[in-house]
Amino acid sequence: MQLTEMLRIIWINILQNKFKVVLSSLGIIVGATTIVLVIAIGKGGEAEIIKQFGDLSAATIYINPDESKAALSGNVDFSKIERLNLEQIYHIKEENPYLTNIMLLDFGSVNVMINGKEFFRTVTGVTAEYEHVMNLSTAYGENLTKDDEENKTLVAVLGFNVAEQSFGNAEYAVGQYISVNDKLLKVVGVLPRRGDSVGLVVPDSSIFIPYSVGKEYIFSNRSIPRAVALADDVSHVDSAMKWIRSSLTYYFDNGDAYTIEDVGSRMEVATQSARIMSVILISVAVIVFVVSGIGIMNVLFVSVKERTREIGILKALGCSEGNILLQFLLESVTISAFGSVAGMLLSIFILPLMRYIDIPVTPSAGGQLAALFFSLLTGTAFGYYPAYRASKQKPIDALNYE
Repeated sequence: MQLTEMLRIIWINILQNKFKVVLSSLGIIVGATTIVLVIAIGKGGEAEIIKQFGDLSAATIYINPDESKAALSGNVDFSKIERLNLEQIYHIKEENPYLTNIMLLDFGSVNVMINGKEFFRTVTGVTAEYEHVMNLSTAYGENLTKDDEENKTLVAVLGFNVAEQSFGNAEYAVGQYISVNDKLLKVVGVLPRRGDSVGLVVPDSSIFIPYSVGKEYIFSNRSIPRAVALADDVSHVDSAMKWIRSSLTYYFDNGDAYTIEDVGSRMEVATQSARIMSVILISVAVIVFVVSGIGIMNVLFVSVKERTREIGILKALGCSEGNILLQFLLESVTISAFGSVAGMLLSIFILPLMRYIDIPVTPSAGGQLAALFFSLLTGTAFGYYPAYRASKQKPIDALNYE
């Protein structure tokens, strides 16, 4: 039998059983859509992680309290950890030959009054070095200075979204006053729009104040300040971290109560987590394909039974076992291909909707190809046995089948 004739027969059979074909391909449609979405979410997650850390130097080092060391009866009590102070971090910088800068920061959630509106917002206290370490220069006005830190000056720098939402135009915020924990602070600067987080903070929605002001009026005794350092070169990060560990051990009885991480390690951990989640979701999609493959196999078994006389006629006309096997196998692959294309088209409409629920997605040709590959593999694997059974039927028995 010629291939064109075989394809014509397959096409006629599919048209005559349109409803059955659609039902049997539903699993493939769901599986293909899932594969495309999962890969897009995985790549979107990795891109988001890179974006979050992208504005930080690869030589950035974090010094954070270790929550496992502060755990008590299932709760985290940071008051058990000795607090870093300004004198210590400056000594750490001076005695460490691999550091160019270091900053101290802490957080506190307090009532903030801005332009007559009250919010409960997280305020970040930072030392003046944050501009260099976190690469946060102002778009309007001035940044926090060392004098502000030393004199406990009541000033603040607003993130772009905070300034824009409160004053209509971000530039208008400079020179205005805000109330933080009933303390009147003058807005001296506004940061440019960033659109992502920078390590520990989200600049657009943050309020930055001098660390000394935060310590005096905002931060509780339970909070523990954190430090962020900057190595002089990426190749010196490991050496800088060893010196920092040595300094912490010298200053504190429990020197390992602080974790020391670099940006690269954090990115790797976050990226690995995103990949693991993608693998789990892909495993779910594979299960969907297996279930849909079993459905296709059942449909083909029924089809073989219904078309037993047709098989007998084809064999009587001289069709070989290979031709019969190929015909039914191609029919299975066609159903899978239909489901795959439908699933990929469906994913094209779903992907833009996911952005509205803040799920980062990055569509890729790889996702579409993976969906097509798994679909065709499913059709071939689960369609082979019914096709094989059809090819092995004896002509006389098939022609006499009622």
